[in-house]
Amino acid sequence: MKPPIFSQLHADLAVIAMTAMVIQAAVFVSIEWLRVPLHSFATPGFRYGVIAVVALMVLIARWFERRAALDAMDSHSPL
Repeated sequence: MKPPIFSQLHADLAVIAMTAMVIQAAVFVSIEWLRVPLHSFATPGFRYGVIAVVALMVLIARWFERRAALDAMDSHSPL
């Protein structure tokens, strides 16, 4: 059974928000404590990297959701 599209989008947005918070925290630590220059975070490579990390985290979350649904269906099926 496939989840409704709005439920899937809600889960995706939650994963994206949490991933963005972790990236922002890492950027803050890099700027304040590691003294990385600000212009390093405005490069296309950094931006593409952020997009790739966010997309990867969404795919991982969907994979975990699919595994959990399959495990739940397998545990309820009669032998």
